[in-house]
Amino acid sequence: MKSLKLARAAAVAAIAALCGTAFADTATLNVSATVTGVCKLYSSASGGVLASGSALGPMGFGGIDPTSTGNATASSAVYYRCTKGQTPTFTFSGSGTTVTTASGSSYTGTLTGSGTASGSSMTYNITWGSAPGTATGFAAATADSLPLSGTIAPAQFQAALVGPYADTVNITLAP
Repeated sequence: MKSLKLARAAAVAAIAALCGTAFADTATLNVSATVTGVCKLYSSASGGVLASGSALGPMGFGGIDPTSTGNATASSAVYYRCTKGQTPTFTFSGSGTTVTTASGSSYTGTLTGSGTASGSSMTYNITWGSAPGTATGFAAATADSLPLSGTIAPAQFQAALVGPYADTVNITLAP
């Protein structure tokens, strides 16, 4: 009888062990993410993101003396951040021929006179040296920048009417 009880106990233990492992299962969970290539324009090196269509800092030539024999010059910069590793491309468009930082190093536009200078215009040039390099990413302490230099040749302002002149350059940034 004792051996029968031992046999039953062994059988129950074996069944319990089999039942516990029979219901266990293993599976894998694949986790993934994709970081997208994004570029954003900024108001300054440490400023906030500009809303699409917002104005960048101005490039003002100030008062130009028409008796000057040297170029009128101005400077500005475009601040931006792109996904780390991206090489951004800027496109300049407006009154001049559309050009990108990948295809050239200058943009030529036309300043149009208003008020007392109505009907008059001056050609200007914006240069940026070399195309921007690989972006440092959004975690960088300051935004990357594309320095811009503006020039108006004396032949343009020496024959210009007195008064204000303006132009709008559209700058598009893409990764």
